[in-house]
Amino acid sequence: MEERSPREILIQALIMLTANLIAVWAVLPPDERMWVRLRAAHLSRRALDVLARREGRAGMADELAGRDPGARYVTAYRLGLLRDRLTSLVRP
Repeated sequence: MEERSPREILIQALIMLTANLIAVWAVLPPDERMWVRLRAAHLSRRALDVLARREGRAGMADELAGRDPGARYVTAYRLGLLRDRLTSLVRP
């Protein structure tokens, strides 16, 4: 039997997981699919909100410490925009 590398095993496991998720998604009723999408959007929005806040606060800390906060502010702004776009997609 031929030895497989850990990378090949990981790739095969990811392919199998993806195939299983597609199969499960295909048999879900439409209303269940909607709830799964809404839950995923909600969790993504919360995660983006937390990340944007952390970057904004880190930018303020950099500013108070005399460092350049520009990169952190830009990152916080872009995360906030992404969060807002996601929110507008979820609302009916």
